[in-house]
Amino acid sequence: MAAATAAIVVPCKYKTGRVLGEGTYATVRESGKRYAVKVISKKLMQGKENMIRNEIAVLGQISVGHANILTLTDYFETFNNLYLVTELAEGGELFDRICSKGSYYEHDAAYLVRTICRGVAYLHSKEIVHRDLKPENLLFKTKAEDSELLIADFGLSKIIDKDKFDLLTTTCGTPGYMAPEILQKSGHGKPVDMWAIGVITFFLLSGHTPFDRQNTLDEMHAIIKSEYSFAPPENWDGISDTGKKRSFH
Repeated sequence: MAAATAAIVVPCKYKTGRVLGEGTYATVRESGKRYAVKVISKKLMQGKENMIRNEIAVLGQISVGHANILTLTDYFETFNNLYLVTELAEGGELFDRICSKGSYYEHDAAYLVRTICRGVAYLHSKEIVHRDLKPENLLFKTKAEDSELLIADFGLSKIIDKDKFDLLTTTCGTPGYMAPEILQKSGHGKPVDMWAIGVITFFLLSGHTPFDRQNTLDEMHAIIKSEYSFAPPENWDGISDTGKKRSFH
């Protein structure tokens, strides 16, 4: 009988630090060098493993390709968890900054939206639809006020087969930022990312989202019917007509 092959032990390259954020399936930690580690529980992700494989595939295709895309540095797994090692975005989420400020001046909002659009244009040039753009998935590279934004969280992203016209039909994303065609299951593609950018722009300028309602069902109905208004008026003081049109029109 042949002798059993000894297991190969690979020394750990990372030492985890403080928790940076937590989601339903994953925890993001700071590691010793300037990385963030997304720790994903295999137990909690049972039945949703395709989201992780998808995120790795998408990030592997676009990482280091654009200044406004979060870079995937490494990934590995243990018996209980999967680990995605990315660059560390030290400035936190756009969502937290909006909540802290209340809203943004139009000039500052325009700068952020241009940054988001540059990143999304790159994704679309690679035939990738993000499908979950929202302030929680937009991270500031540094704590500086004029920091660049990084697009993150590609679990719901989809690589489109450019050799055939193929509309996506899966209902996915965060309700308040979903385009009508996603909710109606009529088929969707790259335009859903542009819709989400419009919602984000509205949020930046006014401090609230355009379709916010008492419950998710009412919110989805408002999206399908495109029922929104620039109210209350005081939230739009100082915002030009052009700014309003750029957010939603």
